[in-house]
Amino acid sequence: MRVIIAITGSLILLPIAAFCVFGFMATFEPTERTVEFMAFRIGYTVIGLGCLTGIVFLIAGCFRKQPGCPP
Repeated sequence: MRVIIAITGSLILLPIAAFCVFGFMATFEPTERTVEFMAFRIGYTVIGLGCLTGIVFLIAGCFRKQPGCPP
């Protein structure tokens, strides 16, 4: 059951992280409103890294042993 939850969660978080990568790269287009684009850069970074952290925790929790469970 843990494996199914880890796979499903990862498949949900991975496209969000990919969207954040493309959004972050789009904020480097030349413009005169650099302050607004800096806010978007920070937002895309926080959300993208949060999704990647969630994927790592899901996968790590999948491989962690439960106490009292035979090998």
